[in-house]
Order: sequence, then structure tokens, then C-alpha cells
Amino acid sequence: MNWLRVAWAFLVRDFLSEFSYRLSFLMVVAGLFIQVASWYFISYFVEEIGQREVLYALTQNLDYFSYVLVGMMLQRFMNIAMYNYAGAIRSEQISGTFEAMLVTPTPLSRIMVGASVWSYVMSAIQMSLMLLVGILVFGVRLQPGSLWVVLATLLLSVLALSGIGILSAAFIVYFKRGNPVNFVISTASLLFGNVIIPSAALPARFAWISRLVPISYATEAMRAAVYRGASFGEVSSQLLVLAGFGVLLLPIGLFSIRLAVRAAKREGTLVQY
Repeated sequence: MNWLRVAWAFLVRDFLSEFSYRLSFLMVVAGLFIQVASWYFISYFVEEIGQREVLYALTQNLDYFSYVLVGMMLQRFMNIAMYNYAGAIRSEQISGTFEAMLVTPTPLSRIMVGASVWSYVMSAIQMSLMLLVGILVFGVRLQPGSLWVVLATLLLSVLALSGIGILSAAFIVYFKRGNPVNFVISTASLLFGNVIIPSAALPARFAWISRLVPISYATEAMRAAVYRGASFGEVSSQLLVLAGFGVLLLPIGLFSIRLAVRAAKREGTLVQY
């Protein structure tokens, strides 16, 4: 069974499951609007009490709301990449289908990718809705360049963070508990990832940490793409770093999940949760 057929099968299954709970979907949309509105009023407060010219210098000549909007969109996407794999496996364990999937001819890597497709699709829809609310309701102005730059940034961000997410799934398979590293990385990304606080505003003794956080490169590339119409050449350094994180972390995650499944099968704990 090829990659596309596996991904499509999981996508259809999860779509039918999700839209059987329409109220839940509407509540998610309402929550997105409230989140965007909250940050709009927070940004208004920040700009009123701060020095607007200094703030613009720290946020790459963007108003604070436009700066934070992209940061929160990518933070949502990052959380999917880090928590989705473990959540998908936990759900299959509880429903009793995880072992059944593993005895099929489908490789584990394809199962992992297929089980995550719907979450990424929903995350992309949510990001688009957040941006649309920002534009139509709160007056965010875009200067979009190539759509391919945006897509490349999202794809490389997923690859850079999926290794950590799959490692967390390995913890679920073997230890039956989540990986606490995810919480640390997620929190560090919020603080040092240029999500809501520009790294240039941090004290010098802490600012260097942002260079170790993958999402900081994603936020820089995405803001350049949607607000300044940047080309591939202008964000090539950020994209190369994201690719480097993916090349380093993804094999570690895939090796860990295979090792965890093999050990759980040997000990007879695969179906436990």
C-alpha cells in the first residue's frame, strides 16, 4: 500500500469522525476568533504603554498584533507536530486498534504519517481562519509573495518538529506515559521562538537560546513571506536551518518508535495503556 493510499484512508476516516461532532468544530472556530481578538487588544495595550518606534524596530517594522498573529499561527502548527503522533497512538490504544494496524503489511512509518494527516489539514484550516479574521476584522495588511515560500516554510517546520513528536509517541508505546520533553520544548518555543516576544527584546544572556529553537526560524521566514513578499533567496538561510533540524531529528524519532514497538512486542505490553 503506497503512501498516498494510506494517507487518504486515514484522512477519510478522521474526517468522518470529526464532522460527526459539528458542534465541536463550531466551538473550535469560536475559540480561534476569541484568541485572535484577545491578542488584538493585548497588542493595543502593549503599543499604548510602550514606545511605538522602539517596538517596531524590535518586530521587524510590524505592528505588534501582526507580529503575534503569525507567531501564534505557527505555534499552533508546532503543537500539532509535537503532540499529534503521541495523541494518535494513544487514541488507537484506547480503541483497541493499534495492535491490529501493526500486524498489517503497512510499514510503521506510513501508519505514523497517515494517522497525522487529518490533524495537519485541520491545523492548516485553523491557521487560515486566524489569518482571515486578522485581515477582515482587525485590519492586518499582507504583502504576500510566492505561496510556495509559505508552503515550504510549513513543510520544513513539520519535518523539523516531527522528530520530537514521534519520539514522544515512542514514550507512549513503551512507557504508556507522555514525554515531558515536549512540554519543555513547547514552553521554550513560546518564550524564545519569536512567537510573542522578539528575541531582540530579550537580555543578551538569553537571546542566543532562540537560535536553538526551530520555530524561531519558521516565524522569521513566514513573516518575511506574508508581510514583505520575500522570495526563496531572501529566506534561504532560515529554510536551510529548518531542513537541518529535520535531517537531524526525524531519523532519531523514527528509530525510537521502531525500537519502542519492538520492545513492547517482546515484553507483551503493546496493547496496554
